[in-house]
Amino acid sequence: MWVEADCNLTGSESLVRQFLYGRRYFLKHFGTTTDDMWLPDVFGYSAAIPQILDKFGIKFFLTQKMSWNQTNKIPHNTFYWKGIDGTSVWTHFPPADTYIANCSPSEIVSSVKKHRDQARSDRSLYLYGFGDGGGGPTEFHLERLRRARSAPGMPAIETRTKANHFFHKAKEESKDLCTWSGELYFEMHRGTYTSQAANKRNNRECEFLLRDAELLACFAPDYPAADLEAAWKLVLLNQFHDIIPGSSVREVYVDSDRDYAEVKKAGQAVVDKALKAIGQPLVPEGVEEPLAVFHNARVPSQASVPFDGKTEPRSVVCDGESLPVQLVEAFGGKQLVFPVPTGALGAVAVAHFSDAQPLAQSRLKVAPRKLESHEWSVKFDAHGNITSLQTLEDDPVEFIQPGKLGNLFQILDDRPMFWDAWDVDVYSQEAPRDLLKSESFEVVEKGPVRVAVELVKKFGDSTIRQRISLGPTPGIRFDTEVDWRESHKMLKVAFPVNVNATRATFEIQFGHVERPTHQNTSWDVARFEVCAQKWADVSEGGHGLALLNTGKYGHDVHDNVLRLSLLRSPKAPDPVCDMGVHRFSYVLLPHYGQVQHSDVVDAAYAINAEPHVVKLKPGKGGAGTSPELARVDDRNVVVEAVKKAEDSDKLVVRAYEAHNTRGTALLSLGKPVKKAWLADLMENPTEELEVVDGSVKFTYRPFEIVTILAEV
Repeated sequence: MWVEADCNLTGSESLVRQFLYGRRYFLKHFGTTTDDMWLPDVFGYSAAIPQILDKFGIKFFLTQKMSWNQTNKIPHNTFYWKGIDGTSVWTHFPPADTYIANCSPSEIVSSVKKHRDQARSDRSLYLYGFGDGGGGPTEFHLERLRRARSAPGMPAIETRTKANHFFHKAKEESKDLCTWSGELYFEMHRGTYTSQAANKRNNRECEFLLRDAELLACFAPDYPAADLEAAWKLVLLNQFHDIIPGSSVREVYVDSDRDYAEVKKAGQAVVDKALKAIGQPLVPEGVEEPLAVFHNARVPSQASVPFDGKTEPRSVVCDGESLPVQLVEAFGGKQLVFPVPTGALGAVAVAHFSDAQPLAQSRLKVAPRKLESHEWSVKFDAHGNITSLQTLEDDPVEFIQPGKLGNLFQILDDRPMFWDAWDVDVYSQEAPRDLLKSESFEVVEKGPVRVAVELVKKFGDSTIRQRISLGPTPGIRFDTEVDWRESHKMLKVAFPVNVNATRATFEIQFGHVERPTHQNTSWDVARFEVCAQKWADVSEGGHGLALLNTGKYGHDVHDNVLRLSLLRSPKAPDPVCDMGVHRFSYVLLPHYGQVQHSDVVDAAYAINAEPHVVKLKPGKGGAGTSPELARVDDRNVVVEAVKKAEDSDKLVVRAYEAHNTRGTALLSLGKPVKKAWLADLMENPTEELEVVDGSVKFTYRPFEIVTILAEV
């Protein structure tokens, strides 16, 4: 990999780039690639990894970190690890349970006795030396091993210069190995899903910004490959397993703030330049002060531009569509908010503000303790806690458990036994303090684009200010500002969901996993805090509730209470971790049916992919809207990335199946495709694909990562 990256928080395309740039570095500087993944010290392993390894041609995986589990031990040392798509990789956990072995006779013998798969595999790896700080083996270790080779009662010892020798020999000799399916959940360091919240939010924003920048640049005159690669490598660098988890010293986050600012500046420059280049020829004649609007999503959300203090427009017009505009003042700034025009979903569309009455009539309603749209009715108590969330039907569905409160902020006492920034312990969950009362709760927006209420809560030395709205964003939106000044506390928000579910669903890279909502076994209890990417969901057969986020990762679900971890306040190794003002959003999305039949996945992408708006010059008769830049005609398939190939002018499209199903789909790009190939993750073509009227036809299987090389 480019660095020894965290495998919980790193996004889907980021994980691929870690391997792509890492392996290309090995090829460039050493003329070779490795076929093993050596990742000893990260804090859990996503169930997407086996497929990623396979599609990079990597055959072996090693770690010893899982031996640190607090409660349960993985029952194997040599086995096959199967990912969510069914791909398996040969895996070894060195049975000495350390990567800094001291070569003592007792430890060497113990490592052989502890091998849990001796009947299936007679070889194990022993990692010795002062390696955790980079010291490596010394004369002390080498002399002990020399003596051990001839000492009575010792196992056979072979010293190799390359781990690869071990992997190939051990796999060749092993037989009837067991299989472990799904994630390798690490039963420690669960606080790393939350610590250093601003750093995690920056990572998410940069991942999505570069996603948009690459896609737009592919259809602009110039593709700034060097600038995009440099930006990506800064993002990858800060996904190192002690940076993005929040377990580094203060100086690291001073550096990462600077790095993320550089990435945002570079990425936004690419977006703005490409959007202007694509949008300018599209400007229809007679449109004054045109805007180019682009939203890299399949479902609509809200767009916004800073308000410059001039006359407030009443509508935004795009391709014959007239939509309302609303001036919103929140958290110290003024913005014009409007629904993303349908023509701007996946395409570049030309729009302009107008003083004319919008054609679309608002169906939003607001009262002191109620918000209502054409879909949902949200009711509150006097302090702004949600008492009801219902559909607007003759036989309404209630999504909040009767008698319970939703969007309930809770404070937990957070004093882990050992590693402050790393850990959250189970006993911290036992006595949460509910923040029931608010300093104020009032109506702040009355439409026509959004209706909203705002609450203010104070506790300790901290303040929460939150605006809850219904509008273009799918579901109920919670824009939040927290001035956080606590010590050894954790802030969560809870939603008691009115469903009957023994399992909840959590997004991981390139798919999702299910985890129990009960605590029947020690394995269930150990998952008291878990990681998800952009969403978590609790559903029964007919309906469910998803919680979408824009940069939060820690979750828990117990007895159908879905909670999102918002902030922590550890004091080591960074004594000012998370102190200060944080702004973030999350969205509550009710839906019918299971996740697979809902818009949960698309909505999560929509709220993370911020719409882009740039000013254009008057034009001379353009079409108004471009073709969709990347479109798949199957809702099960998500386009994760579109970029230029590393070594040619072809386009690389990375897509994946998101709902655990299989089928055939058509991929269309902003230009007709001439030829296309299926490729591995190193962008090597493996099979030519059929092109039908400029679109690429391909098949997919459950949770498959599909990489397509396209010549346009």
